[in-house]
Amino acid sequence: MLKHEKKEKKILSSFNLAVLISGSGTNLQAIIDATENGTIPNAKVALVISSRDGAFGLERAKNHNIPNMVIGRQEPEKLANTLKEHKTDGIVLAGYLSMIPPDVIKTYTGKIINIHPALLPLFGGKGFYGIRVHQAVLASGVKYTGATAHLADQEYDTGAAFIRSVVPILPDDTPEELQKRVLKEEHKILVQATKALTENQIDELIKNPITYTNEEDQDGIHEFANDLLTLGTTLAKTGKI
Repeated sequence: MLKHEKKEKKILSSFNLAVLISGSGTNLQAIIDATENGTIPNAKVALVISSRDGAFGLERAKNHNIPNMVIGRQEPEKLANTLKEHKTDGIVLAGYLSMIPPDVIKTYTGKIINIHPALLPLFGGKGFYGIRVHQAVLASGVKYTGATAHLADQEYDTGAAFIRSVVPILPDDTPEELQKRVLKEEHKILVQATKALTENQIDELIKNPITYTNEEDQDGIHEFANDLLTLGTTLAKTGKI
């Protein structure tokens, strides 16, 4: 190549996402919508896997002509092979309730993200899923909760967190009402986290994590930050939802 010749820009190929679910798939729908409307460019949901039969998220996949199937928690080899067959570039756990097999974690290290309906590391770990999380939050008496996007590893909810969104707890909240409000934030930050995954920005977010809060809930950030400090964790950056 002559010195004065310019190299052509490399066109990004589509990033193949595999989304793993166990239930209704509202977070899955948020990701599908974002890939189809251009919010997450150069990416597509190439595969949807449910850990159980009858999950409505499978119907959502069918409605968008996305390959989908059920792979039980006792089929780790089938899961690994299916991901490979569909040329998976990254994995999103969107309400997936099974532990990811070690071989899959190893193959996709740093490429598996999860959404959790609480402010990790608070109210996370084995047994903390679905409505159980919100019941525990209300029983604890804390004033704020929220949602967290984090990397998945071989333990429940212990991977590095990189986006959080704070949700205030209202005086008359029930677990169901709180769950609905937190779910709205899950949709927002999971789309942002998925976009970061497809653009290879997760490491940068881990170094500079974001916590979103409404302007009127700045006290929530301070209270949550104090909680995290007691656990040896700090907030790097905050912003408005």
